[in-house]
Amino acid sequence: MRKTFLILALALGSLPLWAQKATVLRQQSLSRWNIGTANYSGITSLGGNRYALVSDDEAADGFFIFRIDLNPSTGEIVSVYLEDWKGNAEPQRNANGRSVRDCEAIAYHPSTNTLFIAGEGDQSIWEYTLEGQTTGRQFSIPKQFRTIVKNGGFESLTFCQKTNRFWTTTEMTLPADGTTPSATHPGTYNLLRLQSFGEDLAPLAQYAYRTEAGRSSSIGETYAHGVSDLCALPDGRLVVMEREANIRKNYIGSECVVRLYVVNPEQAQPIAEETPLSQLSGSQFLVKQLIATFTTRIHTLNFANYEGLCLGPRLADGRQTLILVSDSQGGAGNDLYRLKDYLKVIVLPLGY
Repeated sequence: MRKTFLILALALGSLPLWAQKATVLRQQSLSRWNIGTANYSGITSLGGNRYALVSDDEAADGFFIFRIDLNPSTGEIVSVYLEDWKGNAEPQRNANGRSVRDCEAIAYHPSTNTLFIAGEGDQSIWEYTLEGQTTGRQFSIPKQFRTIVKNGGFESLTFCQKTNRFWTTTEMTLPADGTTPSATHPGTYNLLRLQSFGEDLAPLAQYAYRTEAGRSSSIGETYAHGVSDLCALPDGRLVVMEREANIRKNYIGSECVVRLYVVNPEQAQPIAEETPLSQLSGSQFLVKQLIATFTTRIHTLNFANYEGLCLGPRLADGRQTLILVSDSQGGAGNDLYRLKDYLKVIVLPLGY
Protein backbone atom coordinates (compact mmCIF):
# COMPACT_ATOMS: atom_id res chain seq x y z
CA MET A 1 0.00 0.00 0.00
CA ARG A 2 2.82 2.42 0.89
CA LYS A 3 4.43 1.73 -2.51
CA THR A 4 1.12 2.48 -4.24
CA PHE A 5 0.83 5.84 -2.49
CA LEU A 6 4.44 6.66 -3.43
CA ILE A 7 3.83 5.90 -7.10
CA LEU A 8 0.63 7.99 -7.03
CA ALA A 9 2.43 10.92 -5.40
CA LEU A 10 5.23 10.78 -7.96
CA ALA A 11 2.72 10.64 -10.79
CA LEU A 12 0.79 13.66 -9.51
CA GLY A 13 4.00 15.57 -8.97
CA SER A 14 4.98 15.05 -12.59
CA LEU A 15 1.70 16.29 -14.06
CA PRO A 16 2.22 18.91 -16.79
CA LEU A 17 1.27 22.50 -15.89
CA TRP A 18 -1.86 22.41 -18.04
CA ALA A 19 -3.20 19.53 -15.95
CA GLN A 20 -2.61 21.21 -12.59
CA LYS A 21 -5.33 23.30 -11.04
CA ALA A 22 -5.10 26.32 -8.79
CA THR A 23 -6.03 26.38 -5.11
CA VAL A 24 -9.26 28.31 -4.54
CA LEU A 25 -9.32 29.90 -1.07
CA ARG A 26 -12.41 30.91 0.88
CA GLN A 27 -13.76 34.39 0.14
CA GLN A 28 -13.52 37.06 2.84
CA SER A 29 -16.06 39.84 3.39
CA LEU A 30 -14.67 43.37 3.58
CA SER A 31 -17.09 43.98 6.45
CA ARG A 32 -14.75 41.86 8.57
CA TRP A 33 -12.42 44.86 8.51
CA ASN A 34 -15.24 47.40 8.95
CA ILE A 35 -15.13 48.50 5.31
CA GLY A 36 -18.45 49.72 3.92
CA THR A 37 -20.15 48.52 0.76
CA ALA A 38 -19.50 49.85 -2.73
CA ASN A 39 -19.69 48.73 -6.36
CA TYR A 40 -16.17 47.36 -6.78
CA SER A 41 -15.55 46.33 -10.36
CA GLY A 42 -11.78 46.32 -10.87
CA ILE A 43 -8.49 45.96 -9.00
CA THR A 44 -4.80 46.43 -9.79
CA SER A 45 -1.58 46.08 -7.80
CA LEU A 46 0.43 49.21 -7.06
CA GLY A 47 3.35 47.20 -5.69
CA GLY A 48 3.92 45.77 -2.24
CA ASN A 49 0.64 45.43 -0.36
CA ARG A 50 -1.09 48.44 -1.99
CA TYR A 51 -3.89 48.11 -4.52
CA ALA A 52 -6.21 50.45 -6.42
CA LEU A 53 -9.89 49.48 -6.79
CA VAL A 54 -12.51 51.12 -9.00
CA SER A 55 -16.23 51.26 -8.26
CA ASP A 56 -18.71 51.59 -11.13
CA ASP A 57 -21.29 53.74 -9.33
CA GLU A 58 -19.60 56.74 -7.72
CA ALA A 59 -20.17 60.49 -7.96
CA ALA A 60 -16.74 60.87 -9.57
CA ASP A 61 -14.47 58.68 -11.66
CA GLY A 62 -11.51 57.62 -9.58
CA PHE A 63 -10.31 54.83 -7.33
CA PHE A 64 -9.91 53.58 -3.77
CA ILE A 65 -6.48 52.79 -2.32
CA PHE A 66 -6.37 49.60 -0.25
CA ARG A 67 -3.70 47.77 1.71
CA ILE A 68 -4.18 44.00 1.53
CA ASP A 69 -1.89 41.59 3.39
CA LEU A 70 -1.75 37.86 2.71
CA ASN A 71 -0.27 35.05 4.75
CA PRO A 72 3.09 34.45 2.96
CA SER A 73 2.75 30.68 3.32
CA THR A 74 -0.91 29.99 2.54
CA GLY A 75 -2.17 33.07 0.69
CA GLU A 76 -5.03 33.56 3.16
CA ILE A 77 -6.03 37.20 3.65
CA VAL A 78 -4.65 38.49 6.95
CA SER A 79 -5.72 42.13 6.94
CA VAL A 80 -7.39 44.74 4.72
CA TYR A 81 -7.26 48.50 5.22
CA LEU A 82 -9.06 51.16 3.17
CA GLU A 83 -6.47 53.90 2.91
CA ASP A 84 -8.02 56.61 0.74
CA TRP A 85 -10.29 57.65 -2.14
CA LYS A 86 -8.86 59.52 -5.13
CA GLY A 87 -11.54 61.13 -7.29
CA ASN A 88 -11.52 63.29 -10.39
CA ALA A 89 -11.94 66.95 -9.37
CA GLU A 90 -13.96 67.67 -12.52
CA PRO A 91 -16.09 64.58 -13.18
CA GLN A 92 -18.76 64.31 -15.84
CA ARG A 93 -21.99 63.37 -14.08
CA ASN A 94 -25.38 62.11 -15.24
CA ALA A 95 -28.80 63.32 -14.09
CA ASN A 96 -28.52 61.12 -10.98
CA GLY A 97 -25.25 62.74 -9.97
CA ARG A 98 -23.15 59.66 -10.79
CA SER A 99 -20.06 59.51 -12.99
CA VAL A 100 -20.95 58.93 -16.64
CA ARG A 101 -17.77 56.92 -17.12
CA ASP A 102 -19.08 53.76 -15.37
CA CYS A 103 -15.58 52.74 -14.29
CA GLU A 104 -15.21 48.98 -14.72
CA ALA A 105 -11.50 48.11 -14.83
CA ILE A 106 -8.15 49.55 -13.80
CA ALA A 107 -4.47 48.90 -14.58
CA TYR A 108 -1.29 50.37 -13.13
CA HIS A 109 1.52 51.43 -15.49
CA PRO A 110 4.87 51.36 -13.62
CA SER A 111 6.88 53.32 -16.21
CA THR A 112 4.72 56.43 -15.89
CA ASN A 113 3.52 55.75 -12.33
CA THR A 114 -0.04 56.33 -13.52
CA LEU A 115 -3.30 54.39 -13.65
CA PHE A 116 -5.60 53.68 -16.58
CA ILE A 117 -9.34 53.23 -16.08
CA ALA A 118 -11.68 51.60 -18.59
CA GLY A 119 -15.19 53.05 -18.67
CA GLU A 120 -18.14 51.13 -20.01
CA GLY A 121 -20.31 54.25 -20.09
CA ASP A 122 -18.11 55.99 -22.65
CA GLN A 123 -16.22 52.96 -24.05
CA SER A 124 -12.92 54.70 -23.48
CA ILE A 125 -9.78 54.22 -21.39
CA TRP A 126 -8.25 57.27 -19.69
CA GLU A 127 -5.00 57.88 -17.84
CA TYR A 128 -5.07 59.14 -14.23
CA THR A 129 -2.45 60.38 -11.81
CA LEU A 130 -2.10 58.66 -8.45
CA GLU A 131 -4.15 61.56 -7.07
CA GLY A 132 -7.10 60.58 -9.27
CA GLN A 133 -6.87 63.36 -11.84
CA THR A 134 -7.00 62.78 -15.58
CA THR A 135 -3.84 63.56 -17.57
CA GLY A 136 -5.54 64.13 -20.92
CA ARG A 137 -4.12 60.93 -22.43
CA GLN A 138 -6.40 58.11 -23.50
CA PHE A 139 -6.29 54.97 -25.62
CA SER A 140 -6.95 55.13 -29.34
CA ILE A 141 -9.89 52.72 -29.44
CA PRO A 142 -10.53 50.77 -32.69
CA LYS A 143 -13.85 51.76 -34.22
CA GLN A 144 -15.52 48.35 -33.91
CA PHE A 145 -15.55 48.69 -30.09
CA ARG A 146 -17.78 51.78 -30.28
CA THR A 147 -20.99 49.82 -30.90
CA ILE A 148 -21.65 47.44 -28.01
CA VAL A 149 -24.43 45.39 -26.45
CA LYS A 150 -25.93 47.43 -23.59
CA ASN A 151 -23.89 46.85 -20.41
CA GLY A 152 -21.59 44.56 -22.39
CA GLY A 153 -18.68 46.88 -23.12
CA PHE A 154 -15.22 47.31 -21.57
CA GLU A 155 -15.04 45.39 -18.28
CA SER A 156 -11.39 44.38 -18.46
CA LEU A 157 -7.97 46.00 -18.40
CA THR A 158 -4.48 44.78 -17.54
CA PHE A 159 -0.86 45.68 -18.28
CA CYS A 160 1.89 43.13 -18.96
CA GLN A 161 5.37 44.25 -17.91
CA LYS A 162 7.03 41.45 -19.89
CA THR A 163 5.54 42.47 -23.25
CA ASN A 164 4.87 46.13 -22.39
CA ARG A 165 1.31 45.74 -23.64
CA PHE A 166 -2.09 46.68 -22.28
CA TRP A 167 -4.97 44.27 -22.85
CA THR A 168 -8.73 44.74 -22.82
CA THR A 169 -11.89 43.17 -24.22
CA THR A 170 -15.63 43.64 -24.06
CA GLU A 171 -17.73 41.67 -21.63
CA MET A 172 -20.03 40.37 -24.35
CA THR A 173 -20.03 39.76 -28.09
CA LEU A 174 -20.02 42.91 -30.21
CA PRO A 175 -23.22 43.22 -32.32
CA ALA A 176 -21.19 42.93 -35.53
CA ASP A 177 -19.68 39.63 -34.37
CA GLY A 178 -22.81 37.69 -33.41
CA THR A 179 -25.39 37.19 -30.66
CA THR A 180 -24.95 37.37 -26.90
CA PRO A 181 -25.99 34.62 -24.44
CA SER A 182 -29.44 35.52 -23.07
CA ALA A 183 -32.95 34.20 -22.55
CA THR A 184 -33.61 34.82 -26.26
CA HIS A 185 -30.33 33.15 -27.30
CA PRO A 186 -29.77 30.36 -24.74
CA GLY A 187 -26.65 28.23 -24.90
CA THR A 188 -24.76 30.79 -26.97
CA TYR A 189 -21.02 31.48 -26.82
CA ASN A 190 -19.55 34.96 -26.48
CA LEU A 191 -17.14 35.65 -29.34
CA LEU A 192 -14.71 38.32 -28.14
CA ARG A 193 -11.77 40.38 -29.39
CA LEU A 194 -8.81 40.54 -27.01
CA GLN A 195 -7.24 43.84 -28.00
CA SER A 196 -3.65 44.80 -27.16
CA PHE A 197 -2.22 48.33 -26.99
CA GLY A 198 1.32 49.63 -26.85
CA GLU A 199 2.70 52.01 -24.24
CA ASP A 200 1.98 54.81 -26.73
CA LEU A 201 -1.73 53.86 -26.22
CA ALA A 202 -2.11 52.94 -29.90
CA PRO A 203 -3.83 49.64 -30.81
CA LEU A 204 -1.70 46.63 -31.68
CA ALA A 205 -2.90 43.09 -32.40
CA GLN A 206 -6.32 41.53 -31.83
CA TYR A 207 -6.96 37.90 -30.89
CA ALA A 208 -10.20 35.91 -31.00
CA TYR A 209 -11.54 34.40 -27.77
CA ARG A 210 -14.60 32.19 -27.24
CA THR A 211 -16.23 31.82 -23.84
CA GLU A 212 -17.97 28.73 -22.60
CA ALA A 213 -21.57 28.39 -23.74
CA GLY A 214 -24.17 30.21 -21.67
CA ARG A 215 -27.02 28.50 -19.86
CA SER A 216 -29.50 26.73 -22.11
CA SER A 217 -32.40 26.70 -19.59
CA SER A 218 -33.67 28.24 -16.33
CA ILE A 219 -32.33 31.66 -17.26
CA GLY A 220 -33.31 34.16 -14.60
CA GLU A 221 -34.70 37.68 -14.66
CA THR A 222 -31.17 39.10 -14.60
CA TYR A 223 -28.50 37.23 -16.53
CA ALA A 224 -24.93 38.29 -17.31
CA HIS A 225 -22.49 35.98 -19.05
CA GLY A 226 -19.12 37.07 -20.39
CA VAL A 227 -15.60 38.13 -19.49
CA SER A 228 -15.46 40.34 -16.40
CA ASP A 229 -11.68 40.89 -16.26
CA LEU A 230 -8.22 39.99 -17.58
CA CYS A 231 -4.94 39.64 -15.71
CA ALA A 232 -1.48 39.51 -17.31
CA LEU A 233 0.82 36.90 -15.77
CA PRO A 234 4.55 37.63 -15.30
CA ASP A 235 5.46 35.39 -18.27
CA GLY A 236 3.17 37.19 -20.74
CA ARG A 237 0.21 34.82 -20.66
CA LEU A 238 -3.23 36.12 -19.72
CA VAL A 239 -5.77 34.93 -17.17
CA VAL A 240 -9.31 35.38 -18.46
CA MET A 241 -12.13 35.51 -15.90
CA GLU A 242 -15.45 34.29 -17.29
CA ARG A 243 -18.39 35.20 -15.08
CA GLU A 244 -21.93 33.82 -15.44
CA ALA A 245 -24.42 35.39 -13.03
CA ASN A 246 -27.99 34.11 -13.07
CA ILE A 247 -30.50 35.89 -10.80
CA ARG A 248 -34.03 34.56 -10.64
CA LYS A 249 -37.07 36.66 -9.82
CA ASN A 250 -37.65 34.95 -6.46
CA TYR A 251 -33.85 34.62 -5.94
CA ILE A 252 -34.18 30.87 -5.24
CA GLY A 253 -31.54 29.04 -7.27
CA SER A 254 -29.65 32.22 -8.14
CA GLU A 255 -25.93 31.69 -8.55
CA CYS A 256 -22.70 33.04 -10.01
CA VAL A 257 -20.25 30.71 -11.74
CA VAL A 258 -16.65 31.92 -12.20
CA ARG A 259 -14.16 30.18 -14.47
CA LEU A 260 -10.51 31.19 -14.84
CA TYR A 261 -8.65 30.27 -18.02
CA VAL A 262 -5.08 30.89 -19.17
CA VAL A 263 -4.35 31.82 -22.79
CA ASN A 264 -1.08 32.58 -24.57
CA PRO A 265 -1.40 35.18 -27.35
CA GLU A 266 2.28 34.70 -28.23
CA GLN A 267 1.39 31.24 -29.52
CA ALA A 268 -1.55 32.41 -31.63
CA GLN A 269 -2.14 34.35 -34.82
CA PRO A 270 -3.75 37.81 -34.67
CA ILE A 271 -7.06 38.30 -36.44
CA ALA A 272 -8.17 40.93 -38.94
CA GLU A 273 -10.29 43.71 -37.47
CA GLU A 274 -12.72 43.72 -40.39
CA THR A 275 -13.57 39.98 -40.22
CA PRO A 276 -16.68 39.11 -38.16
CA LEU A 277 -15.77 36.58 -35.49
CA SER A 278 -18.72 34.41 -36.48
CA GLN A 279 -16.86 33.69 -39.74
CA LEU A 280 -13.69 32.38 -38.08
CA SER A 281 -12.84 28.71 -37.80
CA GLY A 282 -12.43 27.13 -34.38
CA SER A 283 -8.65 26.94 -34.80
CA GLN A 284 -8.44 30.75 -35.01
CA PHE A 285 -9.61 31.22 -31.41
CA LEU A 286 -7.14 31.25 -28.52
CA VAL A 287 -6.51 27.89 -26.87
CA LYS A 288 -7.86 27.96 -23.29
CA GLN A 289 -6.57 26.12 -20.23
CA LEU A 290 -8.95 25.95 -17.26
CA ILE A 291 -7.10 26.61 -14.00
CA ALA A 292 -9.93 27.23 -11.52
CA THR A 293 -13.70 27.33 -11.21
CA PHE A 294 -16.08 28.01 -8.34
CA THR A 295 -19.74 28.86 -7.75
CA THR A 296 -21.42 31.16 -5.21
CA ARG A 297 -25.13 30.92 -4.45
CA ILE A 298 -27.77 33.04 -2.76
CA HIS A 299 -29.33 30.11 -0.89
CA THR A 300 -25.99 29.40 0.83
CA LEU A 301 -25.68 33.13 1.67
CA ASN A 302 -22.31 33.47 -0.06
CA PHE A 303 -23.41 34.91 -3.41
CA ALA A 304 -20.68 37.07 -4.95
CA ASN A 305 -20.50 38.61 -8.40
CA TYR A 306 -16.77 38.72 -9.13
CA GLU A 307 -15.79 41.53 -11.50
CA GLY A 308 -12.14 42.41 -10.67
CA LEU A 309 -8.93 40.39 -10.94
CA CYS A 310 -5.23 41.20 -10.49
CA LEU A 311 -1.87 39.72 -9.50
CA GLY A 312 -1.21 39.32 -5.80
CA PRO A 313 2.17 38.58 -4.21
CA ARG A 314 4.22 35.43 -4.67
CA LEU A 315 4.15 33.15 -1.66
CA ALA A 316 7.23 31.96 0.18
CA ASP A 317 7.35 28.77 -1.92
CA GLY A 318 7.22 30.73 -5.19
CA ARG A 319 3.55 30.24 -6.06
CA GLN A 320 1.77 33.20 -7.65
CA THR A 321 -1.47 34.50 -6.16
CA LEU A 322 -4.42 36.22 -7.81
CA ILE A 323 -6.79 38.54 -5.95
CA LEU A 324 -10.45 38.81 -6.97
CA VAL A 325 -13.01 41.41 -5.86
CA SER A 326 -16.80 41.19 -6.07
CA ASP A 327 -19.47 43.82 -6.70
CA SER A 328 -22.25 43.90 -4.07
CA GLN A 329 -24.01 46.80 -5.84
CA GLY A 330 -23.71 48.82 -2.68
CA GLY A 331 -25.09 46.03 -0.49
CA ALA A 332 -28.15 45.29 -2.62
CA GLY A 333 -30.86 43.18 -1.03
CA ASN A 334 -33.55 43.41 1.62
CA ASP A 335 -34.05 43.04 5.37
CA LEU A 336 -33.49 39.29 5.15
CA TYR A 337 -30.29 39.25 3.08
CA ARG A 338 -27.92 41.76 1.54
CA LEU A 339 -24.98 41.19 -0.76
CA LYS A 340 -21.50 41.70 0.60
CA ASP A 341 -18.25 42.88 -0.92
CA TYR A 342 -15.77 40.01 -0.98
CA LEU A 343 -12.11 39.47 -1.71
CA LYS A 344 -10.97 36.03 -2.84
CA VAL A 345 -7.48 34.62 -3.36
CA ILE A 346 -6.53 32.02 -5.96
CA VAL A 347 -3.13 30.35 -5.56
CA LEU A 348 -1.64 29.19 -8.85
CA PRO A 349 0.59 26.09 -9.03
CA LEU A 350 4.31 26.54 -9.50
CA GLY A 351 5.22 27.54 -13.04
CA TYR A 352 3.00 30.63 -13.32
